[in-house]
Amino acid sequence: MADALGIAIGAFGRVALLSATEPVLDHAHSQVHALIKLTGPDTVYSVDGKSARLTDTQMVLVNPWVVHSNQRSTGEEPTVLLALYIDTLWFGENGNQILAGFKNLPFAKTTATVSSQLQEQAAKLADQMMDMHSDEEQFDTLLRDLVWSVLQCSKTDAVSEQSTNCLFVSDHRIRRAVKAFRQKPSKELDLNDVARDVGLSRSQFYARFRQCTGLSPRTYLDTLCCERASHLLSDPAVTIAEISELLGFSAQGHFTRFFKSKTGVSPNSFRMGHIEIGRVLR
Repeated sequence: MADALGIAIGAFGRVALLSATEPVLDHAHSQVHALIKLTGPDTVYSVDGKSARLTDTQMVLVNPWVVHSNQRSTGEEPTVLLALYIDTLWFGENGNQILAGFKNLPFAKTTATVSSQLQEQAAKLADQMMDMHSDEEQFDTLLRDLVWSVLQCSKTDAVSEQSTNCLFVSDHRIRRAVKAFRQKPSKELDLNDVARDVGLSRSQFYARFRQCTGLSPRTYLDTLCCERASHLLSDPAVTIAEISELLGFSAQGHFTRFFKSKTGVSPNSFRMGHIEIGRVLR
């Protein structure tokens, strides 16, 4: 079973130190996402339908809202990796432009070479996370330096094939659907009802939503549910059973299987992996 060795949550988004042993199904994130291998065997991800190999010298890069997965076989030796989920707003004005669709996405390719400096920075941040009680200022400095190195190593003259000029910005029907999804992400939300509420048939809604966002309505909603679950799991006052109910799952076991299929770790492991810095920076 995969383990969360450390989870830090803050204004930056989320950083996870993971020991990955199981496959992760198709999913997406609203954040800028980078995967950096620390130890263990190489593994292969699928990013927007393209193969992306995670090795000692190559990281995997995923733009916001791009579908990706890791179809590794169960029972393999664990791959320990650092997973960055960086909120676009953390980038300041550039982040606002990325979020609004006015700027090219940060990654032109799905992989980039890991420099020796980046390797060293990732190892230092991982050591801090394993310590479980990191100093806020030191952690923030290490993370900023690492993210800067990721962006520098991935920088090319090419433009990403993924466009941020999402048509939903000007399509009021898709905007209304996205608003409904964000107001209360829940597996109970009936997509047929949402389609009807915005004035589209089911087939028109699915086609238009994918055209505008690059995702199916279900993948978009599942992403929001998973992100809400991650946030709630950082609060020990909310039980996993309560989180399952809040997200519209009929049974806690269904929620556990859903969360594990999207993150590679169980809700309990995710919660147990939280480190003190997560509470300081939230």
